[in-house]
Amino acid sequence: MVNRSSLSIYQLIATVVLSSCILYHLQSSIHIYCNALTTKNNNKSKTYNYFAFGSNMYTSTMINLRGIKPISSTAAVLPKHKLRFNIPGVPLIEPSSASVEPFCPDHSGDKNEVVHGVLYKLSEKDFATICSTEGVPFAYRLHRCRVIPYQADGERAGHTAMKNVLGTDSDTDTDTDTINNSEQTTDTSNYEVSAFTLRAARKEWRQRRKDIPPSKAYLNVLLRGAREFSLDEDYVQKLNSVKVGRTLVGNGLAEELLRVAEQRNR
Repeated sequence: MVNRSSLSIYQLIATVVLSSCILYHLQSSIHIYCNALTTKNNNKSKTYNYFAFGSNMYTSTMINLRGIKPISSTAAVLPKHKLRFNIPGVPLIEPSSASVEPFCPDHSGDKNEVVHGVLYKLSEKDFATICSTEGVPFAYRLHRCRVIPYQADGERAGHTAMKNVLGTDSDTDTDTDTINNSEQTTDTSNYEVSAFTLRAARKEWRQRRKDIPPSKAYLNVLLRGAREFSLDEDYVQKLNSVKVGRTLVGNGLAEELLRVAEQRNR
């Protein structure tokens, strides 16, 4: 006779297998959707600006796990948005994934919330790969935004860049930094960049009041990317303070999947 603990494990395995099958059969639909976003002019090579805030911040995730070769990459900050963990995953394995939500005056929240991440320039093909591997438009939907690139120093470079460009302070404390008349601050159009990022696809996910705690392994990948690109210190500390969820095996699968991909590509 099968006990309850064994049965729950079998159910969990069945859930993972079923999820894989669904993703496999939706693959062609996803590619059709992403291909519609690319240019129809074959004589010109179009590129896309993509703002990553989750595991894609880490270069190894892009290159080894997703097979993407970014044209360029830099630290960047997205004003008036909040980092959320509202994309449901597989419970006890990888419980959730990150998303961003814009500030809404109709809901509680701080209009000074910002999301730091990495701004990538991608080819058409690689941008379509982002869409397909991230489950657009089923798990995520594309979200147009304007981000501010900055030369990261692991301290407050993002905060300073945003203040220079927007002419406002992103924090509630007083800051004595002054904006001089340098070229960097007189032409802000060069420093606020239009880009695509990813937002939760379903309305009920976006309106979820509480986040789903991610696995420790998934959060570790975010921290790797944040440190690799020397994002602002206070933002890295914020990531460090995120509550993690319980997992059945170790800390989750995110780091192990990345490790396997890295070994495969050596």
